[in-house]
Amino acid sequence: MPRSMVRNIPEEQNCIIRGSIKNQMEIRRTNVAEVARKAGMKESTLYAKIRDPAKLTLRELRSLYKALQVPDEEKERIAREAM
Repeated sequence: MPRSMVRNIPEEQNCIIRGSIKNQMEIRRTNVAEVARKAGMKESTLYAKIRDPAKLTLRELRSLYKALQVPDEEKERIAREAM
């Protein structure tokens, strides 16, 4: 009997969100300190949230995406992938 793959869905979702934040930072050529300032959070908090995106609140995610100027289409794509 073939082995079935077990996917760790929560970690996969975390990777998608973590990757989207890092990708947008790269595209915008910005760093954690600047994004944290624009999003209204401490730099250490942002590092912790990137490390474990499951701890992000919706409000924090919205402020991050606003600070990074993430287009609506990209937000929709991320939401579909992270579901």
